[in-house]
Amino acid sequence: MTSPSGDSGPAMTYAGSWLAEAGRRISTAAVPGSLEFLLACYFLGRTPVPGLRQETRQLSASWLEENRARLGQTPVLAAIGYGLADSSPGTQSTARSMLASGLRRLMSRNPFTDRLTFAYDLPQVVGIGLGARALAADLPEFSEWFAGTLQDERLQPSGRFQALLYEHVRALLTGQIAAAPIRQDDDVSIIALRYWMASAGTVRPPDADEHRNLQKRITGEALRTDLDQLSVSRTALIYRAVTAILDASVDQVILSRSHLVAILERFEAAMRRWRFDTDSLQKPIIWPVTAEREVQDILWLVLRSVFDDVVEEETLPKVGHSTYRADFGIPSLGVLIEVKYARKGSDFKTIETEVMIDSVAYLHGVTAYREIVVFIYDASASVQEHDTTAAALRGIDSISDVIIVSRPGQLA
Repeated sequence: MTSPSGDSGPAMTYAGSWLAEAGRRISTAAVPGSLEFLLACYFLGRTPVPGLRQETRQLSASWLEENRARLGQTPVLAAIGYGLADSSPGTQSTARSMLASGLRRLMSRNPFTDRLTFAYDLPQVVGIGLGARALAADLPEFSEWFAGTLQDERLQPSGRFQALLYEHVRALLTGQIAAAPIRQDDDVSIIALRYWMASAGTVRPPDADEHRNLQKRITGEALRTDLDQLSVSRTALIYRAVTAILDASVDQVILSRSHLVAILERFEAAMRRWRFDTDSLQKPIIWPVTAEREVQDILWLVLRSVFDDVVEEETLPKVGHSTYRADFGIPSLGVLIEVKYARKGSDFKTIETEVMIDSVAYLHGVTAYREIVVFIYDASASVQEHDTTAAALRGIDSISDVIIVSRPGQLA
């Protein structure tokens, strides 16, 4: 098996040793209430670490009671913010009540008094941000205040890592994602943070070439990084990134274009459960499929559940004066997916022409993709046209397969 960095064999063995040592450092840092450890757990998400127990990141009723009188201290508020995501149902109500009281008090403070303020402490910033998001419906004024604090010009980040985490928390609170391009001088923790933020949806997702470049830089630089020079939270961040990349490498060995085609060919069978109730029901549920965009939405749900690197509306290099976008791209397979919607039987001739023209431009000057799969949704159930169109399009060198499906019978 080849890693994203292009190495195999010894490199993969060394990666396993590096991950084992990183996992040991993370698990031995498990101290209840430690913000650095809680930030590490937040970066990890559900990524398993040998020896790390789930309960170590949870809020306990006894801890909440011990800290009830310390709600004026921002580290306590941050710890509650982290814990709300993992606390048991029995402690949720108490934790939310305590956090709301503490956050109201925090809004009355000046967060720019000195460089020791909580706003410069990343584990506190993230924990309080998570708490603000958890209470956004009950305490929207705090989310607005905190997002404004992180954007205030008086708050000067000490470096790129801190600036990116500020962007992450602001995106959680406002929904406004940033571009945050990677720089050549960024170290591996910054690159891993950018990679992680893309998966969290708080930064613009990379295109195919950027995605591959991020993977190469993370795996290459992580294995040359001395773990003793990293904090536990940055170790966890890189651990998650390397684990995800190696898992994706395994998927790339197992998954192929034939698997993609098999998944798309099951579309018709899967639509048996597509809801389009009759008026005889008291509360009928109707999911109409009336345009190409709705078919793309269904395909996104299907493809994203299998392929981690699927890209929607993949922008391709400009050809002449024209810019082209494929509906989906899967860089690990080198495949573009073009989706079409036929309203009536006569649309198939138009679709053939459009695909033939686009197929010439789609792979022009492109290195990440080698072939195109065409998916056509036939809303008219004109099955007599399917074989003719499929044969015509399969005759094009760049098109490796054509899947044509008809609408479910229960749809009007």
